[in-house]
Amino acid sequence: MAAKRWDFRDEDLRKYSVDLEHQVLSGQRRILVNGREVFRGGKFGDTNSEHAFDVDGHSAAISIGTNGFGYTYNLTVGGLLIPTEGATIPRPRRAETNTTVLPSPATPMTSTARPTGVTSATASPTQGPDPATAARVALVRRVEKGGRWFFWIAGLSLINFALYAIGSDLGFALGTAIDWFFDGVLQGLAPSVTWLAHVVTIALFVFLGMRATAGATWAFVVGGILYAIDGLVFLLLADWIAIAIHAFALFGIVSALRALRKLGGDTLSLASAA
Repeated sequence: MAAKRWDFRDEDLRKYSVDLEHQVLSGQRRILVNGREVFRGGKFGDTNSEHAFDVDGHSAAISIGTNGFGYTYNLTVGGLLIPTEGATIPRPRRAETNTTVLPSPATPMTSTARPTGVTSATASPTQGPDPATAARVALVRRVEKGGRWFFWIAGLSLINFALYAIGSDLGFALGTAIDWFFDGVLQGLAPSVTWLAHVVTIALFVFLGMRATAGATWAFVVGGILYAIDGLVFLLLADWIAIAIHAFALFGIVSALRALRKLGGDTLSLASAA
């Protein structure tokens, strides 16, 4: 799941935050303004869309697109494109009135009396982000970070196999050992297809990474168990560096699983939990 946040303010120093939660696989989107949900919806396969809403009198919209490799998210408020580092938006246009109130001759204007239309220079109370929303965003990011471990495992396993294919003795400890176990099994059965052990293992961890970052609890459980078993192979080989690195990765995976359970569990509840 992808999460995006914009923080900005207006000319009266009022602060605003807009949060977007995007379930990449299911297509579900959720938009919150200062912690208040203003949009929820989406459908599978929807890769380009625009969602309009209101921000304290300003017309706003989030546009979602893709470049073929990932998604892009843009927020416009009052026609102004809001960068991720923040911006200051102008006041919304108000209906103008031609009524002018003059002070009564019998009542001289003092420093505390103001004609109609003159506002105080004191800024209205600022609205910070809802603590519950900020905590939720932090949990979502922890889930995504934990799910990316499976991509790292798959990528470095691929590099390890490529290094072996060119005759190098180098390798990355974060990569898997279980594919080499099945490689040895296939050596005695069908030596010409030993590469399948590596391709299947790499593809499996890529798939687990896709599902885990989308919020699937089972992907973290299955992937964590497989990687723990993989660590046992290194334990038998007494490769302590690989064991330590496996333990570090498993810590991140378990931490993400705990965060996911706090959010509600599976892919659908991750997008809709309050």
